[in-house]
This record gives sequence, structure tokens and C-alpha cells, in this order.
Amino acid sequence: MPALQHLTLPNRRFALGAGFAVEAVKYFKYWILAAVAIAFLGPLALSQYRDIDLSTWYYTANIAKWFTSFVAGGFLFTLVPNMIAAGMTRRELSVAMGVFGLLWSAALGALVFAGILAERAYYGAMGWSQGIDAQGTISAIGTWGETAAFAAVYPLMYLAYFAAGAVIGAAAYRWENSGWLLLVPILPVVFSLDNAVYDTEPFGPAWAGVLGRFMEDWGRGVVLTGVVIVAAGLAVATRQILLDIPLRSKKA
Repeated sequence: MPALQHLTLPNRRFALGAGFAVEAVKYFKYWILAAVAIAFLGPLALSQYRDIDLSTWYYTANIAKWFTSFVAGGFLFTLVPNMIAAGMTRRELSVAMGVFGLLWSAALGALVFAGILAERAYYGAMGWSQGIDAQGTISAIGTWGETAAFAAVYPLMYLAYFAAGAVIGAAAYRWENSGWLLLVPILPVVFSLDNAVYDTEPFGPAWAGVLGRFMEDWGRGVVLTGVVIVAAGLAVATRQILLDIPLRSKKA
């Protein structure tokens, strides 16, 4: 990342946000490559013992949502004092985190989008069925257009999970002993919306989808609008916590 002193004040927050995203991708590149390899080679190995009718990319992409939350929360909780001590203002850090979240979500979402489409061609060539477990029933994702529409929402979902992780990480730093409790109201909202997008249960604790029963009659457009509103609300909450965050020495 470029040194703080070499950037003008109006621009450095954006450059740093982009730098955070680039460094995070570089740091986790082997994890990402391993996930891609497993997603494509796993079905080939399993096909020796059973018919393949489930999309491995779907489940890999769901795990990546939780991973995204951990990246956002862990980054803020660990590096907030270092960033401020290095000369960043709290306002700059909030903007940089926003840029980081947008770029990370877009990059990971683009990878998943390409992966799901590549998997469709791969499964088609192998004579397999690309499906998901929708409420206990295996349902094929569908045509190329339906597959593209299915995969296109992932950047938005990653952004929502990033915002959720960021606000919990910021709160855990701001209120050392109790900030993590924000997980309790945030998780069911984000997870239930995620559940409602695909009318299925994504990878994670079943209890967290309790609000899904109130969303059963919502159209997909309404659910996605809800995801946008929740992601924006969590981003605003993260910013407000960061603006009010104290700088203190971490205990040994």
C-alpha cells in the first residue's frame, strides 16, 4: 500500500481502501485457490462413488460469506489502533473500510459468478446436474440465464456480510466486553434475508434463519431491496462507531 505521507488528504482514504482490498486478496490468495480447486475437483472425486446432483460452487460461495464477515470484523478489531497510530483519522478509516468492502465484495462476487457459470458448463459436459438443496428437495438451478441470475446476487450478499462483520468488529473493539453481542440481533436479520433470496438454508446455524418465516411471501425483488437497506444500515452503524472509537493500548 502507498505510504500515508505520499498521498493527499482528499485521496488517501480511497487509495488505502483499495490497498486494503488488494493486500487482503494477496494474503488469502492460497485459501482462495484451494477453495476453487476443491470446488472443481471435489465432484470429480465424488463421482466415483455417487451421482453428482449438487453444485459445489453454491456451498463454497456460502462459506465465503462467513469468511467475508471474519475478514471485515477481524481487520477492524485487530488493526484499528495501528491505522490511527499511523496517522489515519477515524473518518478516513471509515471511508477506507467502505472502499475495502465494495472492492472485496465485487472481486469475490465476480469470482463466484464466473465459477458458477463455469461449473454449469463443466457439469453439462460430465452429464451431472447442477442443483441446490431447497428446503429438503434437490432443485436444478436451471438454464444459462437462470444460472446467471442466480449467481449475480453474490456481490450484494458479500457486501451485506462484510458490513455485518465490520460493525461487529468495530463494536467489539469499541466495547471490549460486550460489543460482540451485536451479533445476536444482526445475524438473524442477515442470515434470514440470505435464506429468503434462494428459498433455501445457506450454510450456517439453522436458528439464525428464524425470521425467514416472515419473508416467505416476499418477492425476490423485495428481499434484495431488504438486503440493500440492511447492508447500508450496517455500513452507517460501522461508521458511527468508528467516529466515536477511543484509541487505547491493547492489553498484553
